[in-house]
Amino acid sequence: MIALFMKAETRSVVHALVVAAIFLGLPAVAGLEVCAADFPTLGKTGRLAAIPGGSFVMGSRVGGPDAQPREVRVERFRIGCFEVTVREFVDCLNAGGVTNWPGSPQIVKRGSGYSACWFQAPKPVAYVSAADAENYCRWLSEQTGKTVRLPTEAEWEYAARGGIRHARYPWGWGKPEGRACFNDRAASHVGSFEPNSFGLYDMAGNVFEWCRSESGDRVPARGGSWGEKDPRFLRVFHRVLFPRDYRDADVGFRVVVEEEPGP
Repeated sequence: MIALFMKAETRSVVHALVVAAIFLGLPAVAGLEVCAADFPTLGKTGRLAAIPGGSFVMGSRVGGPDAQPREVRVERFRIGCFEVTVREFVDCLNAGGVTNWPGSPQIVKRGSGYSACWFQAPKPVAYVSAADAENYCRWLSEQTGKTVRLPTEAEWEYAARGGIRHARYPWGWGKPEGRACFNDRAASHVGSFEPNSFGLYDMAGNVFEWCRSESGDRVPARGGSWGEKDPRFLRVFHRVLFPRDYRDADVGFRVVVEEEPGP
């Protein structure tokens, strides 16, 4: 697959239009290609959206006690346009980036290496603990020379809202049918639905996504999953705390790459 590169000048125009959308509360920035192949050898993981910093109201009055609205500011950052796929996680396993892997229905061990099971390679990797996701980020940092990590909850929610003020879903408002993978039998291939205004795919449904946690035995995850029957669990402010060692079919992750300080 030929990687698509975005020049710095083009990114500046995109940033300006996205910031204008945030200021005006527009529902979308139509027709913009905000994903750039920053690391073209890494497949979909290497496609990142540059998110402008800013302030927003995190949470909602209809959220739980730990998701009440409050003003939060985030600095600019880059985030994966897609959830990390099985294919990409297999590359990490075969390079020794994640050790003591217990195996999963998505990935099979063949001899001294690992392979994706049939039809699993383009799906979001699941059955990964928070530690597995953090180890993947460390491995990717070594491969790229950049600081790669999981998003904070504030970064994740800011990115998921796509610049739409008070949005309930990544697309704004409206029913999730046809817009996200939920109430289904399994996750879809990453990128099967339309992205939000920041160019991010599957910020609702498909798999929950691990977020950064500094301490504690429970780690936050966002976005809901393919197994949710109630669409309220796909709302951008909905959060779940899983045990740090939780591994199942409904949780995966995407990466953040920290922006280098400007001149």
